[in-house]
Amino acid sequence: MEGIRAFTIMMKDTEVMRVDFDNLQYEVRNEKYLPYPVRGKLQEMPGPGEARTVYDMTQAILAARKNEEAVVSWLAGRILLLSRANAKWIYNLFCFEQAGTDEQRIKIAIVCRAVSVLDPYWLKFDDDGDLAWRDVDVKRNPLNEIVAQVALHGKSLTFQGSPVTPELTTNGVYAKAWRRHPDSGLWLYKLGADGSTEARIEVMCSNLLDKMNVEHVHYEAGRDEDKYVCMCPCMTTDTKAILTGMEFISYCNVNGIDPDVRMFEIDGESIYKMWIVDFLISNRDRHGQNWGFYYDTETMEILGCHPLFDHNNAFDINFMQDMDAPYQFGGMTVKQAARMAMDKVDFHFTAPVTREDFITDRQYRSFRQRAEYLGLKMG
Repeated sequence: MEGIRAFTIMMKDTEVMRVDFDNLQYEVRNEKYLPYPVRGKLQEMPGPGEARTVYDMTQAILAARKNEEAVVSWLAGRILLLSRANAKWIYNLFCFEQAGTDEQRIKIAIVCRAVSVLDPYWLKFDDDGDLAWRDVDVKRNPLNEIVAQVALHGKSLTFQGSPVTPELTTNGVYAKAWRRHPDSGLWLYKLGADGSTEARIEVMCSNLLDKMNVEHVHYEAGRDEDKYVCMCPCMTTDTKAILTGMEFISYCNVNGIDPDVRMFEIDGESIYKMWIVDFLISNRDRHGQNWGFYYDTETMEILGCHPLFDHNNAFDINFMQDMDAPYQFGGMTVKQAARMAMDKVDFHFTAPVTREDFITDRQYRSFRQRAEYLGLKMG
């Protein structure tokens, strides 16, 4: 399968785009379902026999190269980076070269059919016959325990089974793995970088957000091979997929849309609440892959922000000491962003917040000071 260079990009059981890297052929078969990171980047290709002059052929080749860049960028972006904890062990398990290049990530995407828990896109090959989405959907099909052990604990094991696994398309820095709970679907398990500190902070922040009028992913504490982990249910469903903030901004820029305006048109309330949360919990890690939007997989309409998640780097010591640290949005400081947001939305605590909600006194004092600055009552 690794040598395959031609395939069809599928959205569930709908053909979206035919790709043949070797013959420079890129045919959109259903424009409605084109992935957002590809939209606006594709060039129109001439039909058979239409490129008759040298100029026409040159333009056709240039268009094909642009289309190749768009598809390669999208597929490579779905594959885990070597910077993720235990990624090298995962690469070793599948005998992948640890080159870290787009070319290598494309090979991995082909092996695992680019299947992800974030959306229902996948790759179908010419000899797949009647293979359907139900056959490759990782939300429904068995997960490989060997792959999960390597992904979470960095074990040196031998692989047997299907290479279609969400572990190859889950990014981030920390060691993590997907596991299936008997009654509630897929759950993501995550370890801390050094011991259990980050995982405990994730659970603490989740419990704090439980006491705010904010949509968020709920994390629970657990143990895996006697190691403390934080774990949460899969955020996506059959009809709700995720467009990351980074993908959204790129899509807007490519298509002449102002992302700073558009994101507030879609769901300004959630954006503002995110700013307040990040200030309260001294979150230094609101990058373009841990905020974003849901979109409807049937209509492709962007619905609104997905719930907040990934707060294991909150309550950073240096960040707690600096209310005027720069923020990722609007060229403001975290304090300025939170103050502005308080004037835009109704943000409040839904239950008392006390010292018992925090791991350390320092975290409690910082949170209380910031809440008082915003005029929020914790009791």
